[in-house]
Amino acid sequence: MKYLFYCTVTFLIASTTMAQTQKAKTILFIGAHPDDETALGEVLAKYARLGNKVYVMIATDGKDGTRVTKIPAGDSLGNLRKLETICSCIKLGIEPPIFLSIERLDTKIGVGKYFKCYKQLLDSFKLKIPVINPDVILTFWPDGDTHHSEHIVTGGAITELLLSEGWVDKYPLYYVAWKKDKTDIDDLGYVDEQYFNVQVNYTQADENKAVEALKCYVTQYTTEETAEENGKKIKDKENRLYFRKFAVVKGLQNDFFNKTGN
Repeated sequence: MKYLFYCTVTFLIASTTMAQTQKAKTILFIGAHPDDETALGEVLAKYARLGNKVYVMIATDGKDGTRVTKIPAGDSLGNLRKLETICSCIKLGIEPPIFLSIERLDTKIGVGKYFKCYKQLLDSFKLKIPVINPDVILTFWPDGDTHHSEHIVTGGAITELLLSEGWVDKYPLYYVAWKKDKTDIDDLGYVDEQYFNVQVNYTQADENKAVEALKCYVTQYTTEETAEENGKKIKDKENRLYFRKFAVVKGLQNDFFNKTGN
């Protein structure tokens, strides 16, 4: 009996020590629009399921997203899209979304106003990222996932900030990397597989959460589009997404070709 008690205590101590060493991580996805997180919803759901803090940060207010809805552009639509993102985050099992509520990140609003919005984006990142203190940042860039200009600008801005503030090592940044064979139908940007750095496998349960999350966006996708997109997710049995890490070579040489400077 004493031996059994000793083994039990030892096991509990070992389990507690292991749990302490396996500290929960913080993952931050940064997207341009409400709904961007659905592109990697399975991965976000997985890390939340494993006990990590998972955040979604949305740059723009999305109030001009009128492609499939009869709701006119404006604050009413923007508020609905926020509710849709809140719904999506609930379905994925992650933290409530963080909205930066920037008007636009292209020159449709005029060049001068675009520059002000871009500065607002950088200032917001600089203020909020240290508060969240993520172990990993995920985003799109330089292809912008779908070559959408606001996706590219958002990913470029976070990359710029890490470089300007010396945060490249402090906040590791990973870009979503699509395989070429997955982009033939969806017109996505793709990356040569030799540049992949991370693969993330996910379960069917994670995928199911991603499927439900996409259904939240009734102002952005028709019923047929949602069914088609979710059908692709279900059909893909690989259950894996890829990422490439943003890396910087440090050190100064005298010119491009001659390291000795002669």
